[in-house]
Amino acid sequence: MSSFSQLKSFWNFLGRNKLFTTINIFGFAVSLVFVILIGLYVQTELSVNTKEPNRERIYRVVGSQKAFFAPTTGPDLASRYPEIECYTSVYSRSGFYISVSSETSGEPSRHLGSALMTDSSFFRMFPFPFVEGRPEQAMRTRNDVVLTESYARRLFGSRPALGRTLTIEGIGPLTVSGVVHDFGTETHFANPDIILWLENVNTLWEMDMMHHTGWCAVEIYFMAYPTADLTAKAGDLDVYVHSNETYWLFAHDSTNHASFEPLEEVYLSPRQAYSSQRSNDSRFMNVLIGTALLILTFAVINYINLSVAQSGFRAQEAATRRLLGGSRKSLFVGFIFESLLICFVSLCVGLLLAGTIEPWFRGVMQTDISVEGGLTAVNVALALVGVVVIGVVSGLVPAYVLTRFKPIDVVRGTFRRKTKMVYSKVLIVFQYCITIALIGCTITVIRQTNFMMETDLGYRHDYLLTCANMTQNAAERAAVRNQLLALPGVEQVAFVAGTPADGGENNSGTDKEGRHHSYQVFIGDSAYMEMMGFEILHRTGVMSDQGVWLNETAWKMQELPEDATVCWTPQFGTAVPLLGMVRDFHTTDLSKPIGEALICQVSEESFDPRDILIRVSSSDPFGVMDRVRQWYNNYRGGQLFSGSFLDDQIQEQYESQKRTAQILSYLSFLAILISALGMLAMSTYFMRQRAQEVAVRKVFGATDREVLVRLISGFLKLVAAAFVVAVPAIWYLMNDWLSGYVYRIPLSWTIFAAAGAVAFVIAFGTVLWQSLKATRANPVLAVRD
Repeated sequence: MSSFSQLKSFWNFLGRNKLFTTINIFGFAVSLVFVILIGLYVQTELSVNTKEPNRERIYRVVGSQKAFFAPTTGPDLASRYPEIECYTSVYSRSGFYISVSSETSGEPSRHLGSALMTDSSFFRMFPFPFVEGRPEQAMRTRNDVVLTESYARRLFGSRPALGRTLTIEGIGPLTVSGVVHDFGTETHFANPDIILWLENVNTLWEMDMMHHTGWCAVEIYFMAYPTADLTAKAGDLDVYVHSNETYWLFAHDSTNHASFEPLEEVYLSPRQAYSSQRSNDSRFMNVLIGTALLILTFAVINYINLSVAQSGFRAQEAATRRLLGGSRKSLFVGFIFESLLICFVSLCVGLLLAGTIEPWFRGVMQTDISVEGGLTAVNVALALVGVVVIGVVSGLVPAYVLTRFKPIDVVRGTFRRKTKMVYSKVLIVFQYCITIALIGCTITVIRQTNFMMETDLGYRHDYLLTCANMTQNAAERAAVRNQLLALPGVEQVAFVAGTPADGGENNSGTDKEGRHHSYQVFIGDSAYMEMMGFEILHRTGVMSDQGVWLNETAWKMQELPEDATVCWTPQFGTAVPLLGMVRDFHTTDLSKPIGEALICQVSEESFDPRDILIRVSSSDPFGVMDRVRQWYNNYRGGQLFSGSFLDDQIQEQYESQKRTAQILSYLSFLAILISALGMLAMSTYFMRQRAQEVAVRKVFGATDREVLVRLISGFLKLVAAAFVVAVPAIWYLMNDWLSGYVYRIPLSWTIFAAAGAVAFVIAFGTVLWQSLKATRANPVLAVRD
């Protein structure tokens, strides 16, 4: 009965103190919204590859920064380590033109597709379920092709695809030997359109790429025998690759170390891989988890602060219960139960809010999580346990404060004066310290992201459109150029193989002096240099339609004199005409240094371009793009255009940073809001506790301005203390984060000043209203109370 009576009393208390109720439930609910959504997101991301039947036996060979190797690596390591049962090589390539004959008209329909190029061991190692055919019958020869279910429906509709023939330009006719379910989000492999033999790259490039040790573009997975542990071979593997010239990425780089990476670590691996792989950043995940927990901590702090501040006003109720025979233990448990009740109601409200903003969260995080789908028995149990833990932690301090006093102190009226709010002040400092640190980190991330997206990359990338080349010879290229230039808004056209935005092609080797070089190679016709706007620093005077330009870094690495007219390149393996030097330009994002780059300026007759580069009018770029798309599809006979602007390609390099900045901005705003609400409530009850002090000061001649300054300064001193603690925290965290970028902003004092200013303005604005009310109140009423 006493428990029911206390619950009823608490309910009446909540009704009388709407500010207390609103801030606590709102703070907990909004915090739990992000904990729920981020928890489901992290749970989904951490589950990638965990359902693979062979996950404990599969490893990927990696270096310190990359996961690229030559195709010869697979058989070489398989013969070296008897623990390896099988291996598979994976290479991703997009932009395939695929033709399928129509059953009705007999005319071929053309489609664009992306390919995962691998071998027959792929489905043995990764047993994806088949819709048509069987894994053991798929990929038996290089003339077989496997389709993903969605792409098979696109090509053949509802008709069976098994046994049908399709033609891939550059490879030839292939037979569909299976249809596999779309990969989905449970694997780190990005969903391709087609899966075909890796050996087809020999046909594509008309050379034996499978035995070309310089072509390091393949990811290689190994499956060990049961009970074998390939990670134990990491030391031997590293020594082996550094002593073997075949592994030139390691033989000339002592900082690059090889190892076997378990499959369950691949998705969150920081190592660079091709588009065959989906990935996430473990640091980003940690930021999400940490920030969500901090915001939840803010809600807990607000509850503790408000409950402690209210203790003076609830003391009479507690004292009455003690005088009527209630034990301290029963009171303590009762106050814990009140905290649990607040948390449970907040959880229900949080679930409703999470379901409401779920579509927005999915868009921002590029995920397909579902709150409804996440209500599994395990997750519900975890949520209830979490609510109990949060409720108990939140209620401990208020319960201790409200049960430690003697009832006689309440009767005498001395308890309220003894409540010094020490806990609250410490917690306010902590709360604002975290808020200031979060604001500072957000400002730094946004500044660095903007710096990367706006910095001069060393070439022109505005209003440049790229699309896949479809021409077969120089005559056709000349005709296509003329037709494109005839379109309104098209200003220039070039045929190229690689742009700085896509990184070009890597080509490496050792010159005659024994120096190792790794070049990013870009090939283009006579219009390429002008369209890209490369800054020419030096001309050698050599005139050649097969000459090369080196960037500053490559020139220095080759130690060329100023009057050099030829240079060595791994592209040709011999001396070639040197046209001059161009200013260094970026071929990757700003987290990596500028490396050696080589621009081959060639005639249209002497190379097979990969892309068409088009400069469009700045007045209507998207309208021009639509005209190019229509012309391209008419020319090719199908919906095959997949062009994009270089600016968009560059922006995609920073999607992770932009997403981090966006999420941090939202969470910072939420932290500021919860902190401000906590400060507002605290100032309300603080002013009520100090009403008599203010009255006495005014009676003895203090002006309203003096009292106002004294009241506000008390809170601002807490924010100042938080600022002092937050500054080194911001510096440490952001200095570590920025160290991951070769080109980065300085940690300017303005970042710390801006973070502190925001916090001070919020705190000042929050307590100003309550302070004005306290100074303008009639001192006679306060003294009488």
